[in-house]
Amino acid sequence: MGIECNDMTLDVMRQSYDFMMIVDIEHTCSHDGSIPPEEREIIELGAVVVDIKSSEIIDEFSALVRPQRHPQISNFCSQLTGITQSELDNSDNFKIVFSDFLHWYSKTPRVLFATWGAYDLVQINIDCASQNLPHFSPDAALNLKKIFKKVNKLKKPVGLARALELCQCEFEGSHHRALDDARNTVKLLPFIFSNTKPL
Repeated sequence: MGIECNDMTLDVMRQSYDFMMIVDIEHTCSHDGSIPPEEREIIELGAVVVDIKSSEIIDEFSALVRPQRHPQISNFCSQLTGITQSELDNSDNFKIVFSDFLHWYSKTPRVLFATWGAYDLVQINIDCASQNLPHFSPDAALNLKKIFKKVNKLKKPVGLARALELCQCEFEGSHHRALDDARNTVKLLPFIFSNTKPL
């Protein structure tokens, strides 16, 4: 379930959870609409575990995922993410990767699941459904993109790159790579959980 947050809720979360897990995914895509949204597949899953009070990363997960419904990724997708076909051909399928992720996920107690935007969790469950796996529903899920907009009184939600710009934070690594996106999202936590505001 999602969490509707106000300042009090954010304070309660800091007291109720020891850790936050920020998850990011990359999925198959095309520029011509040849892959409809319901047929997208995760091709990379990245996550970081953060100490919710210090915003320090204490653990990481990263894995490429071999797509099955559309096993050949488009040139557009490869150029966007930097992920190559040969890398995916040598990767495990979603069932195996997600099983590994759940095992890793279960090792962290009192963890708040978070993503930049709502879609990552949607796509995870598209893949779960297509692979006949149980629906994935964290005890608590935080949409950091939505909260960043509200806390900083923006007119509309912004992407990760723009949010970093507003906070005068430099993106490190490669945009549209799951682990790098998750790591960079951590930089925005002080602008959500403290009085330090970019605007």
